[in-house]
Amino acid sequence: MQFFIKPFWASSLTEYYFDTETTGLDYDVDEVITIQWQKLDGFTGEPIGELNILKRWESSEKEIIESFLPNLKCKPFDFIFVGKNLMFDFCFLSERLKKHNLGTFDIRCLDKRCVLDLKPLLVLMNKGNFKAYDKVLPKTNPLTNDQIPKLFREGKGKYPEIVQYVKDEATDFIRAYQVFKKELPSLTKLL
Repeated sequence: MQFFIKPFWASSLTEYYFDTETTGLDYDVDEVITIQWQKLDGFTGEPIGELNILKRWESSEKEIIESFLPNLKCKPFDFIFVGKNLMFDFCFLSERLKKHNLGTFDIRCLDKRCVLDLKPLLVLMNKGNFKAYDKVLPKTNPLTNDQIPKLFREGKGKYPEIVQYVKDEATDFIRAYQVFKKELPSLTKLL
């Protein structure tokens, strides 16, 4: 059995799994469908509390972005974004903020902010290939990301499928993140 001594700073970091679902990839035309986040233990990556999901169909795109906005504007260590391909999410939210006259999110601030994006790690695990890098992560839900916009357009009867996809994707990511947090430090022995 291994015992880990929690570093003094780990308890002060507030990591959050973070992701969005959108109607497509065009920042100017497509819209945010959901914004989801879940607090994680800064040392183990263990989920704390429930997964938060802001759903466009319960209000509007503007209202869900406005509700999430304080997390974009908070201090660098108050909300540490943990996810996959986070630059897409940040750019998308930045453009949609402008669209709804909600101010701006200057993505240049990310150089001062703690952000843990696993995309580069997943690309390396995929033998350096960017194509299908996200397939490295295990997947529970049979739906794919590109099916979510279609389900959204189909309407109310499909919303539970979107919510289940979001929950499964979060669970799969967090499970992998926990493995990375536990196993990657041992690679330092090879350096």
